[in-house]
Amino acid sequence: MILGQRIKEERENRDWTQNELADKLNVSRQSISKWELGSAYPDIERLIQISDLFGVTLDSLIKGDNELQKNITVSNSPEHHMNGWEFLSRYWWLIFPVGGFLATIFHMW
Repeated sequence: MILGQRIKEERENRDWTQNELADKLNVSRQSISKWELGSAYPDIERLIQISDLFGVTLDSLIKGDNELQKNITVSNSPEHHMNGWEFLSRYWWLIFPVGGFLATIFHMW
């Protein structure tokens, strides 16, 4: 089952209109319609909201295959360590705070 069908099924199970679901997710009714038709997809933050609202896992929402979920295993791999590029992309402002510092100085003059 594709995501749009799954959203529609969960919405209809709760007897909600597209407008009601849109209000709960703070989106337009047109967004709900596009998701259900499969012409657009919600972003990841909205997918998390949808899964919480429907009380389903992201996995079941996206994949919709309960048998597949039973066969998924989690590896015991070591914790993910951030590489240099990831660190720079997240914390560049700690390393290169000059822009904010200069803006503060020039704002004072």
